[in-house]
Amino acid sequence: MQLRNGRDENAFRHITKAPRLLRARFSGADPGRSYKTCFNGLTGAAMSFKLYAPAMGVLAAAMALGQWLSAAEVPPPESQKREPHPIEPPHKPVQRGTQVGVILGLDFLTYSRYGYNTAVTLPDGNVLNYAGKQTSTGGTFFVGAAVTPPRALRRLTAGVTLNVGGVESWAHSVIPSGTPTPFSQRNLNSEVQRRLVYGYPWRPSVSPYIEHELGSVLENRIRIGYQYSYQTGSYQGSFAADDTGTATAQYHIRFSNSSHLVRVSLNSRTSLDDSEENPDAARRRFAFVQQAGLLAGTNRTITLFLSFGPSWSF
Repeated sequence: MQLRNGRDENAFRHITKAPRLLRARFSGADPGRSYKTCFNGLTGAAMSFKLYAPAMGVLAAAMALGQWLSAAEVPPPESQKREPHPIEPPHKPVQRGTQVGVILGLDFLTYSRYGYNTAVTLPDGNVLNYAGKQTSTGGTFFVGAAVTPPRALRRLTAGVTLNVGGVESWAHSVIPSGTPTPFSQRNLNSEVQRRLVYGYPWRPSVSPYIEHELGSVLENRIRIGYQYSYQTGSYQGSFAADDTGTATAQYHIRFSNSSHLVRVSLNSRTSLDDSEENPDAARRRFAFVQQAGLLAGTNRTITLFLSFGPSWSF
């Protein structure tokens, strides 16, 4: 310890001397002298250090403030034992179970190649057969159903549609171009077009498909898959075999149109119930589904389609 002046040395000497005098008091020395000397030493030390009292008070206050701040930084035991709040997922699953939907739609801007087989029975009983293919445009209305399984198969959707309509086969010849015939082709084609008034040549057809969901763009799901289309039709009747109209021939025409198609669709789903807001509600949920897509495949087939309908999740 470094002492700066004589006053400090005198105080230090008095302080260090007082304990020795106290020990001497209890070891048998003169008690009066010992008590007096000790008292004088302590009094001198107090007088020497009275100038340092304000500084010591400030130092003690600073040490007390530091201890109080350190204690304030330590959280109470109750807060340390508190468990963190559970972290909720960013979103809930869109679908929990099997999804079943009913769809209603339209195929339009259809372009496809179809086949025909024409059998003509002449007035004398001979039967002539002609076959060929034509390319035409058309469209169909359809209604169907689709199912999306749960869990591991939730990205697959299988469906089937019932189609009514077809390509414009009546607008084209049913005899191969450039083929000579013993009857009037003009009369035959005119009769085929007139038959459109009595009935549509194409029968309703069933078309199954399957899709796989790839992802989503702007909250719309993108799916790609496969669809098979097969449709048949027929015409039969009679026509004037020649321009005189005295002889009548019979005809029977069979149409067919089949395609293996790649299916690409964009799907949107709008929930129409409050099951997302009410977790205690029944598991069955109702929604409205919209779909737009493209079909392209064999026989030069290409078509656009739009569909919509209700959907239920179980």
